[in-house]
Amino acid sequence: MIQGSIVPNITIFDEKGELDREKTKWHMWWMFEHGVDGLFLTGSYGAGPLMSVEERIEVYRLAREVADEFSGKFLLPHVGCIDTESSVRLAKEAERIGVVAVGAVPPFYYKHSDDVVLQYYKEIIEAVRIPVFAYNNPETSRFTFSFKMVQRLQKLGLAGLKDSPLNIGFISRVAYDAQVNNKDFQVIIGTSTGWLPLYHMGVRATIAGMNNWAPEIITATLKWTFAGNEAMAKKAYLVMMDVSAKLHFTDSTIASHMALYARGFDAGYPRKPMLLPPFSDPKYQEIRDDIRTAFETLGLEFTTGAHNIIEA
Repeated sequence: MIQGSIVPNITIFDEKGELDREKTKWHMWWMFEHGVDGLFLTGSYGAGPLMSVEERIEVYRLAREVADEFSGKFLLPHVGCIDTESSVRLAKEAERIGVVAVGAVPPFYYKHSDDVVLQYYKEIIEAVRIPVFAYNNPETSRFTFSFKMVQRLQKLGLAGLKDSPLNIGFISRVAYDAQVNNKDFQVIIGTSTGWLPLYHMGVRATIAGMNNWAPEIITATLKWTFAGNEAMAKKAYLVMMDVSAKLHFTDSTIASHMALYARGFDAGYPRKPMLLPPFSDPKYQEIRDDIRTAFETLGLEFTTGAHNIIEA
């Protein structure tokens, strides 16, 4: 079972739009150092749909280099593409590089039938020997998984579901069906929202965007949850939900870059057409204050880097 704190980590680019290998590796290392267990590579946060297949493979390789410096860290690359061939190629390359599993959003942009999506996942599952997770993200893929569709995919060997919309009726049915019927099938939530109640439903892994810029908060939340410290787990959950909501004023990838800059770290650039606000924007100071308050509320040390765009 995949367990713990996972990050849908951003991919960092330079001003020309090229992959910034060193900053991307630094960011991975920094998150591992602060308690993140695994990386969900080149998903929505990681600009996967804006990257070539070769660039995404390069990010998998960079992540492997960083993970090898630690013990017990794992990689869960996102391999979903608009076409089946590219998705299968990414899955095969990820397996060669050495990952615990791969995840894939359904083929997006075009409207596809259940049978077409089923065939897409069938070809990915049959192409590799590692577990394959489906990624339920209807906001970006135009496809919403149903319980019946999950059952059909389970028969093909699908290992689990990463779920982002958190429709409680759907996700609870999938999770409890696997438990009651002893299916080797895992639900991973694709957000920190809902972590605490879903933990009590049997979910043991969360892919939390906040790990990009405040891994200490997610690490503390999961530590107290797994330790059974209900009071602190609830307190941390509420703090996490509050500060997370404050960062949802723009696209999550842009917000992650901004939050890293607000903490004094050089987060490079997102890939265009995404653009960062100018560093003179007072929003950076507001973000810094919000994150600092969250840390102080939980008794966590608020550390900053040397790349300070905000005047002391």
